[in-house]
Amino acid sequence: MELKPLNLSKTTLSSPQNNKKLLNADNVNNSKDIENYQKQLRKVSEEFAAWYIYEIFKKMYDTVPKSGLIQESFGERWFREMLLQQYALKTAKTDLKDLSDMIYRSLGGKENTESINSAKNTTYRTEALKLLNSLISQNQESGE
Repeated sequence: MELKPLNLSKTTLSSPQNNKKLLNADNVNNSKDIENYQKQLRKVSEEFAAWYIYEIFKKMYDTVPKSGLIQESFGERWFREMLLQQYALKTAKTDLKDLSDMIYRSLGGKENTESINSAKNTTYRTEALKLLNSLISQNQESGE
């Protein structure tokens, strides 16, 4: 399913019914479109979680003391940024998958109720939330 730009000349922004039709994923016609929409939604939620994790990794890296003995080059900074982005993407897809699952469900993604309600999944979700809360509180204590 290819995303097409929104043509505002055909829609009236003052009409809430028209806006609901544009933003509602339930208006997709067939099951293949729904499946593609859910796949795109999953990808976007993983990328958003990866961006959030990347920001955390970047802050963590910035706390590492640097000696100044060897000057940091542009290439090294560029490589480190890309490396941290890949670490974050991998983490969002594996270790902190529960975070991207929460984002996916909050955006309206549909999943099996068995996998959502399983005890193992609940434990992982709780651990992920505790980890994120501790990182957020540490970030706030450091003054950022």
